[in-house]
Parts: sequence; C-alpha cells; structure tokens
Amino acid sequence: MENSILQEISHINDAYKIAEEQLNKEMKEYSILLRNKYRRNPKIETWDLEELKEQFGAYNIYIINSNLKVIKTTFAADQGLDFSDSPGFAKLLRKRLQGDSFTVDRFNISMETGKIKKYSYIPTHDNKYLLELSINVENRYPVLENLDVFADAKKIQNKYKSVEEISFYKFNPDTEEAAIIRNNKKPYINPNISDINEGFVKKTFNSQKIQVKKSPKQNHVSKYIPAIVQEKATASDWWNSFILKIKYNNQIMLNEIKAKRNLFLINFVIMIVVFVTFIAIVIYLLRQFRQLAYYDQLTKLVKRESFAEKFADLAKKNDKEDKKITILFLDIDKFKEINDNFGHNIGDMVLKKIALRLKNNLPQEYVISRLGGDEFTIAITDIASKKEVKKEVSKVVSSFKEPLIIEGSQFFISVSIGVSIYPDHDSSLEGLIKKADYAMYKAKKQQKNYVIYQK
Repeated sequence: MENSILQEISHINDAYKIAEEQLNKEMKEYSILLRNKYRRNPKIETWDLEELKEQFGAYNIYIINSNLKVIKTTFAADQGLDFSDSPGFAKLLRKRLQGDSFTVDRFNISMETGKIKKYSYIPTHDNKYLLELSINVENRYPVLENLDVFADAKKIQNKYKSVEEISFYKFNPDTEEAAIIRNNKKPYINPNISDINEGFVKKTFNSQKIQVKKSPKQNHVSKYIPAIVQEKATASDWWNSFILKIKYNNQIMLNEIKAKRNLFLINFVIMIVVFVTFIAIVIYLLRQFRQLAYYDQLTKLVKRESFAEKFADLAKKNDKEDKKITILFLDIDKFKEINDNFGHNIGDMVLKKIALRLKNNLPQEYVISRLGGDEFTIAITDIASKKEVKKEVSKVVSSFKEPLIIEGSQFFISVSIGVSIYPDHDSSLEGLIKKADYAMYKAKKQQKNYVIYQK
C-alpha cells in the first residue's frame, strides 16, 4: 500500500510542479517590478505599499533592512518582525540580501500566524534592502482552508492509545540546527528542543531514511520519518523541508498485541495507518494542484499548458494519418461592454455559459481551452480539406445563434474567429495560435464571423 501511494505521488508530482511554477513566475514578475521601483525611487519611506498591494492582488509586501528587521509591510502582524532572532534563518536571509538574484521558497509556516504561506525574496541593487513577497496559500488555493495537518495528527493520537506524540520538525544543514513546528503557540517555529531530538532529526534529514529511537526504561519508541523532506535538500533549500516524528508507548503496543492476537504486527499496522494518513493528505493536495494547473477554475476548460499537451498528441496522430488539425482562436465580441454595463459577476456567468455551450454543441474529440479573459482556442482534428474547415467553423458560429439566459435576461452573443491549419500554416502550436489570432483581428475588422489565415 505504501509503495503504491508513493508511486501515485510521483505520477502527479509533475502537475504540482506546474502549479508551483506558475506561482513562482508571478512572484518573480512582481519582485522585479519592486526592484525597478526602488531604482527609480530609493526612498522606501515614501512608498505607498497599500497601492502596490492593490496591483499585486493577494500578495503582501515586506521591506527588510540590513539588520533583518521588517521596517515596512502591508501585513500588520509582521510589522517590526526581527529575523535576527532566528540565527539559522537570519544567515539564509543575509545571504539573499547580499546576493543579486530572486529566490522563492516552497510552502512555509508563518512564525506570527501559523498559516501556510509562500515567500519570495529579491535584494535591491545596492543590497540595502531585501524585498519580500508573501501569499497566504489558503487564499490562493481554497481547498487548503479545511485542511489542518496538526488537527489530523491530534485525531490519530486520540484514536490510538499507543501513539503519544506526532510532531513536525525543520532542520538547517547549514547551521546544523533543528526546530519544532507548533500550531497554537508562539513562536510557531521553536528551536528549543533536546539534543537527542536534534541528533535524530539531523540523521533523518541527512539519510532521508526512517530513524528509530528506543527508550527501554520508559517503554517508548520514536520514529523519525522523512515523509515530507524535499529530495536532496541542501543548505540553500532546507527551509522547504519537514520531518515527521511519531512517538508511541511500546508497552501499550505489546498489551494490544497480546489482547488482539488475531492482528498481525499491530505495531506495523498502526505505523502504516499514520504514515498513509499523512501521505494521503499530500496526495489530496497534489490532486488539487493538478486541477489548478491544468484546468481553468471559472469555466472548467483546459488551460494553455494542457491544451499544448493535447495538441502534441493530436499532431503525432494526424501526421501518421496524413490529416490536418484546425486551430480556432475565438474572441467574444463587445465582452468589455458586458462587464462595464452588468458587472464582472455577470461577465463571469457569460464566460461559464459560453464554455458550457461549446462543450455541449461540439464533438467530444474537439479540444476546447480558455486562453484567458474572453479568448478561447479550439483544436479540431481529422480535417482533410478547407471545405471541411469551413463546415466545422460554421458549427461553432451557429452554436451562438440562440441567446444566453442569465438571471432571467437574454444575452445575444457574437464571436470573431481566426483560423489556422496544421501543418499548412505552421508546425508549432505557438505559431498557429499567433496566426489564428491575426486572422481573428481581421475578422473583427471586416465584421465577419471568421477568417482563415492566408500566408
């Protein structure tokens, strides 16, 4: 069971990476904007961070000075926070402050709120300040709101009498320091742990193998599990890694075995249950990240990345059969007016209805994607002639003849479509989309339903 779960994680981990890469890209873009602003105006005290936050959406902004103190931030709870109080992390921040590159952490636990957050850092060009961005992951990924690893750990402790403690640790290989993570008491990341615990955490981190500590006098057995340790974690990314400790009473375990002889190796069973529970949480998150990475959350259509993958598969198939693929670039006419006159909520409903109509009216083998805003792309396969192209595009146009009914009102929608053909017009998806986009603008200008790209 354990192996199958780990294999499943490896299969869906790619989707998780895509979701994280999207967030990293956004944080880098905003960080560079902040650094460029500093070049133009190095007087940090005059900056209106709230105005900047409006541009950045869900992100909070921090200005950290050379003493590693937060001197300005949009997150009141962290105002005045002094990172020099945490020697291991302070060393990491100083390295980032003295550097010249953008760095981004994976998921961390805020020392002030205990919430799961993601942080990024970029130094100013004169290395006087470190510009930090943070985002509450629960706000960006609502699925995390009801997920509480600490609460789940407590439930397991309550369920099994033999399990006395489930804890989470961090380890910094640079300073060889360990700290325990707490969910309801400040500081949330506390370095005050015993030397013995620190030694086992260190050994677990370095070996990435389960370590067992036995205390015969107290009948205690503790297992340190690198279940959440990042693979090949180093001094530069230790902050992203976690270690799970499970402590149980061996005497109670033995009593349970004697009382329930029909259960084989109950010690092993309980450990697997505990381990599988936490791995299941990770799998659940990764599934949600896959959904976020590959599917548009509003329309439930595939995103550009998934569209590209599906197109690549179609291209291979069509090459063998000597057939063509038609790419449609579809834009909703006067969509801005709908948003301006009726509000963005109605605009979102229009987009959802359009997506639903496309899915319901077009053959299942067509690949429909929301590119962004009011732009959609459609891949049509098994096309043998331009006549067939026109026939298929006409189907798309005709699907908008009937009005959309939203909250009792009728919305008559028209579309402008640009068409490109693989491999006649281009062999790459990017090239085909650009050419279809160009043809779509010609359709708008000429007030036609669609225009096929011409070389």
